[in-house]
Amino acid sequence: MPAVAPSRSSISAPVAVITGAASGIGLACARRLLEDGFKVALCDLSASLEGLFAAEIAEGRAIAVVGSTADSAIRAQLRECVMASFGRLDVLVNNAATGGESATVAQLNIADLRHTLEVNVVAVIALIQECAPLLQQSPSGRVINLGSLFGDEPVAGGAPYCVSKGAIHTLTRVLALELGAVGITSNTVAPGYILTPMHADEVQFQARERGITTAERYAELRAEVPLGRHGTPDDVAATISWLAGRDSAYVSGQKVSVSGGVTFA
Repeated sequence: MPAVAPSRSSISAPVAVITGAASGIGLACARRLLEDGFKVALCDLSASLEGLFAAEIAEGRAIAVVGSTADSAIRAQLRECVMASFGRLDVLVNNAATGGESATVAQLNIADLRHTLEVNVVAVIALIQECAPLLQQSPSGRVINLGSLFGDEPVAGGAPYCVSKGAIHTLTRVLALELGAVGITSNTVAPGYILTPMHADEVQFQARERGITTAERYAELRAEVPLGRHGTPDDVAATISWLAGRDSAYVSGQKVSVSGGVTFA
């Protein structure tokens, strides 16, 4: 069952759904939107989600649903809890994702590929279907999808993730056309090298494959970034905050790169 407390805050406060909210970018995004005055409905596979937001749940500013967005029952539960607790939805942040298998296309396990696409693409579309009728009732409906620089600049051995994020970039543009008529904007935030648990796993894998230390691989990646550092989840959350706010009301169908200016060879 989700962690829900009766709302004691004003019904006028905007409401955001954030998936993958127990760590990394999702966690930072949830914290930032709470600071911005949003009420938040959070979803994640990790049971730690409820503890991370225990105070906000008790205050009626947050609800937490533990489960996978790839599960249709969890998606329906999330929508139902939003309406029961808050009575409105203004922003949907599709952040939950899996890194997928690291293998060449010739070596890919098709079952693993299907799982990556199910979590990273199909579940995103299905949750948008659940939430679009609610967003349409908002005076400032927003869909914010998390893409990746790897969706445009793929890497060998990363087909499942790269393909899934490329699909998200295209989906965002389709949504801008289809949902714009009912006042909903749709944008993608495309992070570069961000210090998240998923990126740490990727760096460790790359270091092992090349026979170098993890520290050496991190240094190589930083050298590719004009700003000379990795990004943080807070860097991405700040961009999501802007896209969720009133100052971005006329921005739709865009991919906003949060990468420190990195380019790929």
